[in-house]
Amino acid sequence: MVNNHNVNILFFADSHLGFDFPVGNRSKRVRRGPDFFRNFRHILDMARHQKVDLVIHGGDLFDRSQVHPKIVNRAYDALFAFAESGIPLVIVPGNHDRSTLPTGLFLQHRNLHIFREPAVFRFHIKGHDINVAGFPFVRNIGREIEHLLRNFQDQIGSEGTSLLLMHQTVEDVVVGPSNYTFRPGPQVIGLSQLVGSFHAYLSGHIHPHQILWTPTSPPRPIFYPGSIERTSFAECKETKGYLILSIDRQEKLQHHFQPLPTRPMYTLQLDIEMVDQKSIIEQITVAPYDENGVLRIRIPSPQIAAQFKIQHIRPHLPAKMIIETQHLWIRRDKVKYS
Repeated sequence: MVNNHNVNILFFADSHLGFDFPVGNRSKRVRRGPDFFRNFRHILDMARHQKVDLVIHGGDLFDRSQVHPKIVNRAYDALFAFAESGIPLVIVPGNHDRSTLPTGLFLQHRNLHIFREPAVFRFHIKGHDINVAGFPFVRNIGREIEHLLRNFQDQIGSEGTSLLLMHQTVEDVVVGPSNYTFRPGPQVIGLSQLVGSFHAYLSGHIHPHQILWTPTSPPRPIFYPGSIERTSFAECKETKGYLILSIDRQEKLQHHFQPLPTRPMYTLQLDIEMVDQKSIIEQITVAPYDENGVLRIRIPSPQIAAQFKIQHIRPHLPAKMIIETQHLWIRRDKVKYS
């Protein structure tokens, strides 16, 4: 819940709109694309309902740079309708966006603020000055960040609360089921490089939600809200959501993570000894699954693949379930959906 006496900022990122989204009507299979739009709209609805003061998107609005007009129109319709509510919304383009967003008249709305280059957007909210500095995704950010921060320092000054918005990887952030940890390099910002008078750093790009801290005195938070949906099975155990950041009268910054609904994800590896379709069906259907889940069936050999017929498996599983197949013997496997 938000405190109406504070400045309340809703921060989310990595919506990846367009992921597995049907732009035609040729296939009737269940798709995951609408899930991403559903959570995207849910976040904007919650921002309106809770009457937050500012919404910030941390990049990768879309899943790819070449976006079908149907997806662009659907996204921009939602953004324009939200902007009409009177709440300002800030967006920084990410790497999937190729550091820019498709052009559109809806983006000219006075309440939509897009970082097309390094800039500072200033807001005066409830007596507070809020400075949001930011820049589109930079590939070799490790070599650029210090120059960017020096330029911002000259622009933001020392008055009010200053936030840096970006779509980058920072040292010590972790990803994946094995918690791979990033170290400083050309494409990774070192923690010691985050200097200046920013009160907090807000970033997209990393899909698991986490919070890091700078080694400065006092330490400053680096907020990763994570993606709003699971984009792969590597994220199957990650809780998705968004952040509410609250700034009180003493400019103290608090945060609250709000989870979002996501489909449960299951993995089933077929037995290497499978010899016929009947035994394959028996192994697949023995476990209880959520009817809205995503099931990945891992096929260990071409011999079993020859017996695996998705049209025969489909009637034995919930109609709403999404089924993926993965052929383990193929080195660079393309996942197939049904």
